[in-house]
Amino acid sequence: MTNKLQGKVALITGASAGIGQACARALAGEGARLVLTARRQERLDALKNEAESLGTDAVTVTGDAREEQTAVRTIKAATDAFGRIDILVNNTGAGNYKNLVDTSAEDYDELMDINVRSTFLFTRHAVPLMLAQASGTILMISSMAGVYGFAGEAV
Repeated sequence: MTNKLQGKVALITGASAGIGQACARALAGEGARLVLTARRQERLDALKNEAESLGTDAVTVTGDAREEQTAVRTIKAATDAFGRIDILVNNTGAGNYKNLVDTSAEDYDELMDINVRSTFLFTRHAVPLMLAQASGTILMISSMAGVYGFAGEAV
């Protein structure tokens, strides 16, 4: 641990698995305090315990990132626990592994809510705090599917 982020607060969406979990581990390893949100509380609890074993603080908020109240509750948890957010990692995401003709409008709407709406909601509610602090970093995570098209994936 180099403590490059000592005293900084990082909020990570989709923190319970994959890229979000890896981001949380890396940020904790640099000394950041963590605000972790995802749908699976048991995974968040395990990650919180792991972060605390590295000597950093962490809070968790369980919820669906597509719902505005999850963003509101998470931002409030961050400010209640730490008084600030220095880094927002918009990581929540999903893929659609169907051909275009097999993808319904409902499938598309769900995918856009997970991948785009969640990013909008968390950014919308974190930015006023970052503006008041006169600092902050917002990261948008995407898979390679966001750069390259793959056969059999409609969106």
